Parts: sequence; C-alpha cells; structure tokens
Amino acid sequence: MGIRMSSNQFTYNYNYQLQNAYKRQTKLFEDADGGNLHRPSDDSVAYNRLLRYKDYQLENQQYQKNVDAGLSWMHSSDSALTHISEIMKTLVTKSVQAANDDNNETDWDAIAKEMEAEIQEVVATANSQEGNRFLFSGQKDLIQPFNWEKGSDGAVAVADRGLAKTLDSFQVNFFKNDGSKNIDTNSVLSQMLTLNHNGETYYLDTQSGYVYTKSFVDEDYKELFNNGQLKVDPSADSVGRVYNTESSTYTTAVRVGNYFTNQGIIRTTTTTDDDGNVTTTVPSISIMFNGDESVTYTSFTTIQQNIVNYAGDMEYFSMVKMNGAVQVEADTVNVTGFDVFGTDIFDNPESGNEYSGCAMVNQMLTVLAKVQAHDSHWMTSDGITVSNVANSSVLVSQTHLGARSQLYTNVKTMLEIQDDNITENITNVSSTDVAKLAVDLMQAQTLYSMSLSLGGRILPQSLADYL
Repeated sequence: MGIRMSSNQFTYNYNYQLQNAYKRQTKLFEDADGGNLHRPSDDSVAYNRLLRYKDYQLENQQYQKNVDAGLSWMHSSDSALTHISEIMKTLVTKSVQAANDDNNETDWDAIAKEMEAEIQEVVATANSQEGNRFLFSGQKDLIQPFNWEKGSDGAVAVADRGLAKTLDSFQVNFFKNDGSKNIDTNSVLSQMLTLNHNGETYYLDTQSGYVYTKSFVDEDYKELFNNGQLKVDPSADSVGRVYNTESSTYTTAVRVGNYFTNQGIIRTTTTTDDDGNVTTTVPSISIMFNGDESVTYTSFTTIQQNIVNYAGDMEYFSMVKMNGAVQVEADTVNVTGFDVFGTDIFDNPESGNEYSGCAMVNQMLTVLAKVQAHDSHWMTSDGITVSNVANSSVLVSQTHLGARSQLYTNVKTMLEIQDDNITENITNVSSTDVAKLAVDLMQAQTLYSMSLSLGGRILPQSLADYL
C-alpha cells in the first residue's frame, strides 16, 4: 500500500533539507578564515587540543617577553661594566706610574688629577639607568645607588678612613692561608688594620687577633719563608709578632665593626660636658706587647679621603625565562654594587658590618689620597695590589653577567623554536584544507542555488498564486 504525503509534509521536508544546505554553505564560508574550529561543537577533541596549544603559546610568548626584557637590562649593564672596566685598567696603569720613585711633584699632581677624574667617571657610570631605573641599585632601582659623602655645606666631604694594609699574594700565603680555604688573591682583598704605637707602625690581623710589626709583614717574614717556614706559626713566637688581648686571650678575632663603619670611616664618640664643651673621642684598641702583662691602648691609623656611599641594596630581581623549577641564580638579570665593587676588611662577613656595596671605590679613593700625598712606598707595597684587585672585581662581575646573558640568549633561541612548533601544532589541529574547502564551497553553493530553483517549480502553489 502506498503512502500519500500531504503538501505540508512535502514542504516541511524541503525546507529542512534547504536549511541544512544553507548551514553547510555557511559553515564552509566560516572556514574560509583559515580555521575549521570555531566552537566546541565543531570537534570537541580537536577543540580541547587547540585550547591547550593556545595556552602553551601564550605562556611561551610571556617567557619571550621576559627574556627580551632581561637581555635588554643585561646588555645595558654590560655596557656600563665594560666602560668601568676600561677605566679600571687605566687606574691600574696610573697606580704603576705612581709607584715610581723618580716622579717629581708635577708628575704626582698630574697622576692624581687623572686618577681623580677617572674615579669620578666610575661613580657616574655606576649610576647608569635603563629608562628611569638604576642598573646597580638592586631592588631599590628607583634610587640613585652611588653618592659622594657630603658635608653640612653640601660639598664633597673628607672623612677619616681606616688605613688597611693590603697583602700581596706571597704575604697572603704566609699570614692567611691555614689550609682550610682557598684564598682568591686576584679578586678579593686580604687586609690587616694599621695601628700606631709610640710612633711605630703595626699591623693587626683581625681574623687571628695577632699584631705584627711593619717590618715583619713587609720584609722580615721572607727570612722565615726561605728557611722552610711556609706559613705563620701561632704556637711559636715568630719574629715581629706581638699579642692582642682585647678579650684576655691571645687568639681572639677583632670585630672591625666595633671601630669602623662599613665604608671604613672610624667611629667616633662625641660628648658634651656641663659647660657645653664638645669632646670627640677616637677609639683605640688594647694591646699586650711582646708578652708584657701591661695593657697599652693603641690608636688606629687613618687617612683623610673622600667617601662614596651606596644607597641600593644587595637584592636581585629575576625574569623567569621558562617553566619548571625556579632557578634564582640563573634567572637573575641585575648586578648589585656588591657584585661590582666587592668587599674589603671593613665590610666583609667577618667584620660585623653589612656589605657596603662600594668597597673598591673607597679603596681606590684611598689610593688617590696616597698619590696626592706622594707616597711611592705605599703605592709599591699596597696601591698596585689594591688597583689590580679592584679591576679584577669588575671583570669577575662582568664575566658572571656575560654567562647569564649567554644563557638567556640560548633560551631565547629555544623559545622561538618552541613557538614555531606550537604554531605548527595549532595549524595542524585547526587549519582548513584550502583546496578542499574551495571545491566543497562551490558544490554547496551550486546545490543551494539548484535547490532554490527546483523548489520554486515543484512546491505546491499557494492560494495567492491563483489570485
């Protein structure tokens, strides 16, 4: 038995098929933008993969921005350090010239003026900025890090700074190397404090608490060394050694911070009596000389010089360059004053003071003061060593920065490759086959046009068609 379809049913079926043809054509037109995934219903599995790939891409792009920002900061820092390093090389050369006994007064003055200008340039370069942020201020990057000590009148002031005896590599091996640690004499200053007792100069080893005569440290120790004694022997009365009894023991370390600030400025005590008279007291240290039970108070030797202060901090900031475990050292992009200018006897961990952030600058200002005083002997025994270590300290910081910069450059290349891979994955999962799309679109348009034409011919006429 046949089934007879009503006109309404026939019309409904035709409209349904026509709408499907229209939807297919519309979807093909939508895919013409190059992608075939516009909503989860298009392909739920593929759409989920697409979302993951896009998340990876956004993360990768953020890492690339971090790396670019870090590289920009490090390149600016490296440029500044390169300039400082060149100046330091000049200062080393000038220090060698100043160690010449044949210099006349004109030579001394010329060397001093050149060194003063070079040190001022070091300080100015160390205040370099990236935009409005200071490169060497640590996390206090909106604060100018290096500033000259000023007096009440606003002019650059002169302060009494402790005079340190800087040991050369031979003296370090004899007086400091107990075999428990490796001492880097190239980029680290090994120093003693200079004392004055009855017009004579002595050197205080703040780590051991021993005091030595100037002649023993400068020359006489060599006799013991040549006779087979390779290092100072605390158990024996070595030539030229005297005793420190600050804490009634012969081997007590001395906290430098009790007497000097971390910039090396001697700590003075000011008192005012009932009549308004002001008295300034300079600290001294108690010494037992050569086993004598009587305690003698010995003064510290100081030198008048300019002082530079560091207003930044020793904190680092990072630009995270890739996912995974946090690598604080590898992700660090900045260099602090401590990194560039190291430490000296006044601010090393054993001093009791915090890092000053400007140790080598102030050490070079000590060198300048000695050049201005025409002290060729000190320049020979101490000044050249100080200048070389100051130069090495800058080079070490520049080397470390260069290594981190190279690491960021390598990561940048890796991230760019990853970005290409992610883009390819997104293309593979969501892109349209253009050739196939063109054919399908032409077919869909043709079928839709034919459907409209055919419908106009075969659909039942309405009452309006008869009117």
